[in-house]
Amino acid sequence: MKDQSASEFSDDYVPDKRLTKVYGEANDLDAHGLEELCPAYSELVDVEVRYRDESLIGQGALKEVYRIYDQHLHRWVAMARLRQDRGPDFYDLFVREARLVAALSHPNIITVYNMGVWDDGRPFFTMDLKSNTTLADVTKRAELHHLLQIFGKVCDAVAYAHSRGVLHLDLKPDNIQVDDFGEVLVCDWGLGKIVEEAEFEQNDAEPPVHIWGNMTLVGQIKGSLGYMAPEQVVAGSPKDHRTDVYALGCMLHCILTGQPPFTGDRDEVLEKTARSQVLSPRLQFPQRYIPEGLDAVVMKATALDPARRYQSVGELHQEIESYLAGFSTLAEQPGFFREARLFVGRNRVPVATFVAALLVIGVTSVLFVQHIGLQKLATEAQRGRADQLSSEVEALDSEYSSFVEKEEQAKKKLAVSLASSARQLRNLAIFERPVTTIEQTRQMIQTALREDPDSIDAHAQDYATDCVELNYKAALLQPPEVRNVFAYRNYIKFAEAFPEFDFTRSKRPSIAQLTDFFRQSRLIDSRLGVHFERVLAYDAATRVDHAGYDSVVEAYLQYRHGGPEHFTLSLDGDTSSLSLWSDQLVRLNGQYGECLLRFLSFRYLKLDIAGKFELSDLNGLPIESLDLSRCQRAELSKAVVLPQLKEMVIRPGQFSEERLRRLIRTTEAFEIRVSGKN
Repeated sequence: MKDQSASEFSDDYVPDKRLTKVYGEANDLDAHGLEELCPAYSELVDVEVRYRDESLIGQGALKEVYRIYDQHLHRWVAMARLRQDRGPDFYDLFVREARLVAALSHPNIITVYNMGVWDDGRPFFTMDLKSNTTLADVTKRAELHHLLQIFGKVCDAVAYAHSRGVLHLDLKPDNIQVDDFGEVLVCDWGLGKIVEEAEFEQNDAEPPVHIWGNMTLVGQIKGSLGYMAPEQVVAGSPKDHRTDVYALGCMLHCILTGQPPFTGDRDEVLEKTARSQVLSPRLQFPQRYIPEGLDAVVMKATALDPARRYQSVGELHQEIESYLAGFSTLAEQPGFFREARLFVGRNRVPVATFVAALLVIGVTSVLFVQHIGLQKLATEAQRGRADQLSSEVEALDSEYSSFVEKEEQAKKKLAVSLASSARQLRNLAIFERPVTTIEQTRQMIQTALREDPDSIDAHAQDYATDCVELNYKAALLQPPEVRNVFAYRNYIKFAEAFPEFDFTRSKRPSIAQLTDFFRQSRLIDSRLGVHFERVLAYDAATRVDHAGYDSVVEAYLQYRHGGPEHFTLSLDGDTSSLSLWSDQLVRLNGQYGECLLRFLSFRYLKLDIAGKFELSDLNGLPIESLDLSRCQRAELSKAVVLPQLKEMVIRPGQFSEERLRRLIRTTEAFEIRVSGKN
C-alpha cells in the first residue's frame, strides 16, 4: 500500500531559499565571521601556548611538580616534569608512570589529563591539582575515626589497582592527598608495577637513584624507608599484592602512633625492615589510646611471612569496617567478654532501655513487697517489730561486709593483672627498648602495689626488675615470699653472692665489675642465660662509655658456653675486627633471634669454631667481611640477612657459590673468596 503521508509531504514541501542562503554563508564564513559565530572554538584555535604561569610546588626523586594554567581547559592543573638532572635513562620510567596512572580510573586515584614532551625535551604529564595537605599532615590533628575513614578510601583505591593487575609499591602517608571536603587521592605511582613484572623483577632493573630527603629509594632497593615490606629490601625477592598490604599496615601504624614501625638512620631502618620484627603498638606506646582490634590488625598486616598477612587489601579493609561498625576484628581473636562489650557499645539505646525496664520492674516489685509487709505489720501491730528491726540491721551489716570484700577482691585482681602485664612488657620489649621498658615496668608495678600492697605477684615483678638492674641490695629487701616464686627462685643465689650491688639506670657497674660478675655467675648457676641477656641488654643501653665492652660480652658468652676453656673472643678496635674461637657447638642467637654480638661495634668477623654453628645466628649484623674458613661444621639451612656484607671467605668445598648467593641476603652483591685447604 502506498504511504500517503510521505507522498503528500513530498508533493507539498517547498524549501525556504532564505535558510539555504544562511546555511551557505555559515559554511563560507571568513575568520571574523567564524569568531562571531563560534567564540569558544575560535579561542581554542588561537591558543599558541597551551600552558602558562607555572610555579614550582614540589620536587621528588625523579620529577618536579608545577602549578600551571591549562589554556585549553581553562583550569589550573599540576604538571609533573622529569627533573633536569635526570637523563634519558629515566625517560621510560617517567612515561610508564604516567601511562600506568592514566589506565586507572577510580575516584581515589589521581587523574592524568595530558602527556607530552616539554620544550627542553623532557617528558611531562598533567594531572589533578589539589591542596598540599597529605595524610601525614592530617594524622597530627584529626581524630582516629576520621583517619580510619581516609584509610578505608586508600584501601578502596589500592584494591581497585590490584584488580587491574597494578601494584603501587610506594604507599606512605606523604603520597596520600587529603582535602577539607573529604576527597582522598593516592598519588606517586612512580614505582608502580604490573603484577607479572613485580613477581620476576630484579631489584637492579631500574636506574640507581637514592634521595634520602624524601625517604624514597629507587635502584637496588625501591620504596620508602619505614613503609617498605621485607621483600623490597632483600635483593631478588618477588613482590605481589601482599607487599602493598604490608605498606598499608605501616600506614595504619603511623595513624595510631604518629610514626612508622621502624625509625632511625638508613642502614638501621633497612636492617629492621629485613627482620620485620614489628612491636605491638599498644606495648610500644602505652601512653596512647590504641584499640586492641586495630593493634592486632597492624601486627597481622606487617607479618614477616607474606602468607601470614592479609591475603588481599579487601580483607584488610573489611577489618577496618568491622571496627568502625563496633564489631571485633578477626585478627584480635576476641573472647566472649570482648564480644559482649562490643555488643553493648553497638546497641547502647536498646541495652539502656532494657536495663531501665529491669530497674522499673525491680523497683515495682520491691515496693509491692514492702506494701505487703507494711500491711502485715499493721495487722500484727508491734508484735515482732524488734525482731524484724534486728534482722534488717544484720542484713545491712552483711551486705556492707560483702561489698567491702568484693572491693578488696577487685583490687587484688587488678594488682595481679598489672603484675602480669609488667612481666610480659619486661620480657617482650626489653631487647628492643631496654630503658623505656624498665621505666614503664616500674610504673605498672607501683600502681599494682598501690591497689594491693601485699600482692606477692607485684613484689615478685619488682624483685625481678631489681635483678635486671643488678640492684641486689634492693632485691634482698623484698618480702621473703617472692623467693619461692617458681620463675625467680634461682635469682636469690646471685643476690646473696653480690649483696653490695645497688646499681640503677644512672649508676652502672664498671667494666671490670660486670666482667667479673658474669665469670663468677657461671660457677653459681649456669642456667640463666636468658635472664642475663636482659641484664646485658639493659646495661649496654644505659652505659655511656663502651670502651672495653668486649670483655663483658666475652664473659657473658663464656657463661653460655662453659667457660674460657671453650670460648674466647678478641676485638681489635683499630681495625674494627672481631675474632671468635670455640672448640664446641656455639649459639649466638638470643631469646628473640637477635645476635648476641650486637652489643659490639665491628665490621670484620673471623670465626674459628670446631663444633656446629648456624650462620642464621648472625642475622642482621652490619658486618662487611665474614671469614668462615676455619669453621668445621658451619651450616646454612635458611636465609640470613647481612645487609652490608661485601666479602665472604670460605675454604674449598665448604659451601657452593649458588647456595651462598641464594641464602645470604645483602643490599649489594658480595665477593666470595676461597682460602686454605679442604
